[in-house]
Amino acid sequence: MFFHWFLLRVFTVALFLGSSLAWANDTLEIEEHIRNKQWTQAQQKLQSAIKQSTAKPGSAVSPQLRLMNSQILAGLGQSDKAIEELQALIQEFPELPEPYNNLGVLHAAQGNYHAATTAFLLAIQARPNYKIAHQNLGDLYTAMAQQAYAKAKAVQAGPALLPLPAPAASTTTTTNIRAVR
Repeated sequence: MFFHWFLLRVFTVALFLGSSLAWANDTLEIEEHIRNKQWTQAQQKLQSAIKQSTAKPGSAVSPQLRLMNSQILAGLGQSDKAIEELQALIQEFPELPEPYNNLGVLHAAQGNYHAATTAFLLAIQARPNYKIAHQNLGDLYTAMAQQAYAKAKAVQAGPALLPLPAPAASTTTTTNIRAVR
């Protein structure tokens, strides 16, 4: 009897580890496709991984797979769908900094610097030592400063300052003291 119980436990653990290893292998393959900008292959592998992960009753798609989905959507030029995916992910997992960071990257790419800054700051708030968000925020500030400087240089030369208005009261440059007797 003990042997059957032991085999059942070993089989359950092996099944769990096997499925975890398969899931980990799938995510590594998806990440590799994303790194190589093989968006179609990444999307196909992701769909397969999602089907496997949701095959069990009551299971949901992992935040990691959803984050990868947003990267793939952005890579396929579907930025609006990627932003929607990230916003939904943020609603469900506000403690994760990665969705905020990726949302900031997408907003910055669209030229929406205010929203990008907010997203990077929220990523840093979620995890204060999140180096990537700090770097992205710094890069964004640098790009914004360069744009402001370029605009300032491009402005046509004109009067640097408005003329000062005439003083309302006269002023003196010396002290006028009258002795009182």
